Amino acid sequence: MPKSKFASTMKNRVKCENNIKQKFPVNQLWEWQTKQLCRPLFVLHSGPPYANGPLHIGHFLNNIQKDIIVRYKLLDGHRIDFRPGWDCHGLPIELKALQLNKTNSNKQNQITIRRLARQFATEELEKQKNEFHSWGILADWNNCYRTFNKEYIIDQIKLFWKLYQKGLLYRQYKPVNWSPTVQSALAESELEYNDKHTSTAIYVRFRLKNDPLLSSLLPQLNTENIYALIWTTTPWSLIGNQAVAVNEKLKYLFIKFPSTNDIYIVAESLLNNIKKYPPFSDNQFEIIGNCLGSQLSGVNYHHPIYHDDKTYPIVTSDHVTDELGTGLVHIAPAHGSDDFLLSIKYNLSCVNAVNTNGRLHCPTIESLHGRNALDSKDGIKSILEYLNSNILHHYEFTHSYPYDWRAKKPVLILGSQQWFIDTTRLRDNACKHISEDVKIFPEGAGKSFLSMITKRPYWCISRQRSWGVPIPVFYTKNENKELVINEEMIEHLIKSIQEKDSIDFWWSSTDIKELLPPSMHNQAENLIRGDDIFDVWFDSGSSFNSVLKDFNCHADLYCEGHDQFNGWFLSSLLLSTGLQSRAPFSNIFVHGFVVDKNNQKMSKSIGNVIQPSDMIYGGGKEKFLENGFDVCREWVTRESYKQQCKASTEDLNKAYKRVFDIRNVLKFILGNLYDYQPDKHTVSNENLTAIDRYMAYRLNQILTIYHTDFDRYRMYHGLIAVEDFIQGDLSSFYCSVTKDRLYCNPSDSYLRRSTQTVFYLLLKCLNERLAPVMPYLAQELYNELINIENKDKKINDIFENKFTILDKQLSEIPSELASAMTVVLHLRSTFHSVLQNRRGVLFDIILYLSDKAKLQLQQILNTLQKHPTTVKLDFWQPLEELLQCSRVQQRSLSDLDNDLTEENISSVDLPLLVLILSVRYKQRGHIADHLVEHHRKLPLSKVKAGTTEDVSQVTDEKNQNVRTTPHDFKYVYPDFLPNPIPFLRDRILEKLERKDMFRRRQQIDIPEFYVGSVLAVTSADPYAPSRRNRFVGICIQREKHGLKHEFTLRNIVDGLGVEIVYELYNPTITRIEVLKLERRLDENLAYLRDAPPEYCTFPFDMEPVKLPPGSGVPLNTIQVPITSTHWQYKWERHDLKGVLLPPLPRSVRKAAERYSEPWRQWDIMRQYRTEIHDEDRDEIFEDIEKHKQDLAQYRIDSKENIKIIRTRQKAAGRKAILDDSQQTKHSNPPTSK
Repeated sequence: MPKSKFASTMKNRVKCENNIKQKFPVNQLWEWQTKQLCRPLFVLHSGPPYANGPLHIGHFLNNIQKDIIVRYKLLDGHRIDFRPGWDCHGLPIELKALQLNKTNSNKQNQITIRRLARQFATEELEKQKNEFHSWGILADWNNCYRTFNKEYIIDQIKLFWKLYQKGLLYRQYKPVNWSPTVQSALAESELEYNDKHTSTAIYVRFRLKNDPLLSSLLPQLNTENIYALIWTTTPWSLIGNQAVAVNEKLKYLFIKFPSTNDIYIVAESLLNNIKKYPPFSDNQFEIIGNCLGSQLSGVNYHHPIYHDDKTYPIVTSDHVTDELGTGLVHIAPAHGSDDFLLSIKYNLSCVNAVNTNGRLHCPTIESLHGRNALDSKDGIKSILEYLNSNILHHYEFTHSYPYDWRAKKPVLILGSQQWFIDTTRLRDNACKHISEDVKIFPEGAGKSFLSMITKRPYWCISRQRSWGVPIPVFYTKNENKELVINEEMIEHLIKSIQEKDSIDFWWSSTDIKELLPPSMHNQAENLIRGDDIFDVWFDSGSSFNSVLKDFNCHADLYCEGHDQFNGWFLSSLLLSTGLQSRAPFSNIFVHGFVVDKNNQKMSKSIGNVIQPSDMIYGGGKEKFLENGFDVCREWVTRESYKQQCKASTEDLNKAYKRVFDIRNVLKFILGNLYDYQPDKHTVSNENLTAIDRYMAYRLNQILTIYHTDFDRYRMYHGLIAVEDFIQGDLSSFYCSVTKDRLYCNPSDSYLRRSTQTVFYLLLKCLNERLAPVMPYLAQELYNELINIENKDKKINDIFENKFTILDKQLSEIPSELASAMTVVLHLRSTFHSVLQNRRGVLFDIILYLSDKAKLQLQQILNTLQKHPTTVKLDFWQPLEELLQCSRVQQRSLSDLDNDLTEENISSVDLPLLVLILSVRYKQRGHIADHLVEHHRKLPLSKVKAGTTEDVSQVTDEKNQNVRTTPHDFKYVYPDFLPNPIPFLRDRILEKLERKDMFRRRQQIDIPEFYVGSVLAVTSADPYAPSRRNRFVGICIQREKHGLKHEFTLRNIVDGLGVEIVYELYNPTITRIEVLKLERRLDENLAYLRDAPPEYCTFPFDMEPVKLPPGSGVPLNTIQVPITSTHWQYKWERHDLKGVLLPPLPRSVRKAAERYSEPWRQWDIMRQYRTEIHDEDRDEIFEDIEKHKQDLAQYRIDSKENIKIIRTRQKAAGRKAILDDSQQTKHSNPPTSK
């Protein structure tokens, strides 16, 4: 019996794993691997997390994934460079430091702010580092990088200077995203969009100047009261207005109100939209003229805010559309990118309507100046009151608006002098590097990366805060503030940083001469230092230039979440492309975001945040078990490749069970090696028994799959292959069939040693492949293996070894062995499928064989029984051993009549032979009540002839249920619905089609099912191994009528959505099973294509769900969330009851309203088209009743025919026996005694 100290229990896993950590610390392993200089180097560059708080579940998933990759590469024979790092600058840390110290940044000098921020970042960094270390992450913890270290800052300043020298950096006045809350510019990656933001939208009029151009457009009319009608959601920006833009190709109308003689200009295509609001909603106006937008160019208007004589122009621009508003757009160059470009084209001034605090900047108007621009009760209200009668209408408008992702407050677009990287010069090269030199895993994950690069606007790298690296430039004190920078200044600054061990002197120096080289001291009085700091994405994106200096600024792998495509990946790529004209990485691996059990993002406000410690040690709101690290690492491997990584008790419990099952299988294998010594008892490859040789070959196949997947960063796929092999090939098959020889044979017997040899290979190889994912289980098992190999050998860390590689001889097996195992495994599967958990050793298998089949089976037996000639085996029956039955008997087909009645006959279609198989209890030869489910059933006459011709059975006489017509068949039989187009109906053709439909229903039982039911459809398929194809899926739609009626099944197979459209009356369909009968809220479930996969994933071995007798058809009221961003159809435009749509932008909702069809509920013909109406009901009922009578008579006739066929077959059999005896009598004359 098995013997081992290896525990199968999973109790106290954390304690056990901590003991292993203490015995084999990661620091010790890291030091060992750094000395393996002969190994090739693998560089994993880790993106720096923010040092601003506790680690969360996303950090855990990311770092465990990196650790799995590192440990795999180490076992694969590499030396590793993996330096963790932290992003220590930026606004989150600055604000957190100020908050904890209860200070206001406005009241603190910059040195104090930097001191507080550095202190906070250092403390949080150490906390995070200790937690990372407790997770057992294998990395260079003694050489971490921090973005506030002087060496890192020096490298960053050098990078800045090199990019400046190449002309890739420039300073310019531009509108940028500005956060009034933190008083700093923001990059696009620092924004998040709030779809529920509410702005005050206004219709405001601009009075046009009376000039000849305007008079030419409206001759013989008074042009004193003509207005351009403007619509805007940013009333505060009117202060900065410098022009009005129109589209030169749009047609504009002149609308006159007779009551006031006021004339308004609006786009013709937007008139209906404007008529929704007063004063246009009363229709008390008339259209007096029209013109093209190009004709309005050159017309001038008076400013709505400043009541002076200055006029402003109407200009043309392509960015003006007729989708929203009035077709006339007010232009404020300081507050919009398109507006700014127009200002350059038409030489317009840039006037900031607000200051950096978000307050209105309008010194000449006291009632407006200093008001909060975004506050509807302050600045907005003041503007509305000031404009007074010039505002025709105002209302609250909900739309998507950018917010500061840190402060969670709305931002402004504000014109200011900022530093930019010229991305237009980098895009093409960056795209080329990604397309040609970089591989992104999982495959397809980086499809959007190229579009992000090409669409990336200018990158603003300057910020107006204190905690960061200063942009090392100076400006002249004159009005122009000219830029002053040179190489001598940069070298002096770098030298000063090295001497003073910090960059703080940039702010603390009272004498600017300290910041300048001696040669520039004479200019000091005319210079001022720059106050801007670098964007944190510039800080982190330049890490390759500092951390990877020893590796030519290049890494083998970057591994982060998919959100970093628009973050660290992109900033690193752009900076590296500018510096060294190549990408800083060869490979990118991305993982998904962690969500809760309801697929919701983790959020403190929702209260669904899961701490890593809860998953590891147990507890928390989810009440996790004590899973330990191995279980959590297994969960990470299985989930990380998904877009959404679900963390729930259910998912962790599944991982726990998988690890537990693996431990038990490995414990069994280990326990049977207690008396095995590899150097003494190993059986050579050529002398292994057939099953052992086959399992070694299967092991080699799995290892090949494993390494292929891990090398392509498909860790989840490689792990699943190994786990399935352990649970399937080993646990369910190999361990079972070898128990007799392991337990009952002599300890030193050939059969037992052969199996132990393969057991040892299996245990050693599989344990090493599990080690990157489950290092503690692997180390625990490795300790036991060392004792088997050599009890005196010192136990080392399992990761100080390399993967065991099997002999090339085991990578292939003879073709006859491969064929034999294919047949035996197929036969075994068929045999065990009918045992229904009964013991196989209680049954005999009787094989009825033709002469040809006997020869083929004998070849299989000869292959299975091969063994060394020096070994004598008297009682070894390998076929019985593999099938796990009592005995396998062979008989001729001629014995079939005497042994079995026809209903006991079942055939098994195998690759090499077709045989008749029966299963009997071994006690007294009684025939069992359960027989092998047939794959192909042959008539008795065909069996006797020994043919392998495929004769498909179209009916099953046994257990045939008499079908009854459902009481509400108009929903059960949508295939009987008439043609939905009334004038195309042909009642005679419909009746003939119904007859054909009923005739088909005699051949196959078509059950009741609906859209939403789960079905299994079996159809004939000449290319399938058994010439049958069975597909399971949910019915998502039924369409067409009559014989052309179709239904569609959907399921998720290997992560991909698979749909099969079946014709209900297609003769290739042999069986339709209803596994779950139910209806849904909608008559079409095509939206499941855009739903999460779990809503249409069904196992192919799904058991039927039985309903209580007499119960109605259940109605499933589930509402399916649609989470995809690129839908197949615009589902919001359909009246769907079973769909939960995400929040939609207002424009999308408006479009849906335009396409809505509320009149459908009053459509009288709809019921006529979708139901079997009264005038046809009696006729169809009559056909149904006749069909039932014909079906009953058909079954009676079939039974009579079966009796006649049996009688004829028995008579034919007796005649064949007499003919054979007569022939033998004449061919063999009697001999004398």
